[in-house]
Amino acid sequence: MIIRIIDNALITHKFTKEYEIEHTKFYKRESGSAIRFAILHKLDELPNPAELNTLINKSVPGSFASNPTFKKNCDLICVYHLNRLAEFKNNEEKIFALEEDPHFFKKYILYYSDDEVSAIQDYSYADLKKTISDKNLFNSYKDDPLAATEYSVAAKIFIKLPFLELPYTQEALLPLRQQAEKAVTEEDLGEIYTIIQKFTENNADELIKELIESELENITN
Repeated sequence: MIIRIIDNALITHKFTKEYEIEHTKFYKRESGSAIRFAILHKLDELPNPAELNTLINKSVPGSFASNPTFKKNCDLICVYHLNRLAEFKNNEEKIFALEEDPHFFKKYILYYSDDEVSAIQDYSYADLKKTISDKNLFNSYKDDPLAATEYSVAAKIFIKLPFLELPYTQEALLPLRQQAEKAVTEEDLGEIYTIIQKFTENNADELIKELIESELENITN
């Protein structure tokens, strides 16, 4: 499931699949003289960085290895299954060791659980982009970020794979004054805002004096 979505994401970002073996897929994207490579690999277990580098390098097709930009411009995306997200704590150090290893490839370890797979059943990358743009789903995610939902999976993928383009919705921009006035009204600070508007940075003493007087007035009342 996750492999299919990431494959879909790479193709959407104009990568072409050049070579494939059982657990590993190799991609290339050409844009003028610039070439970018990506490798998508399914991990059955978490090796140490040297073991992973050796394993992948043995599988790299000759057309990739012979390109002088390959090692500098290749992303290695590893997908790793956890039965439950709680298992992450037991594997945290190994995952960070892989991602922080500077040799051969820039590595991204995308781990997922059975519950997360259920949350995005039959999803495509296009569905994932719609999900990440949904404000209502985002608000629910903020309330419970540890829940295995379609939004938690989408957020993890976009965070873990920063080269994916984050979708955005163009909206009418409110002038800053209107934004400020709206925020002030919501916080019930209208009186203080009115006082501040009457003063400039050159008469800060007068501003402070009037704010204090206003506060004393409120206490007296």
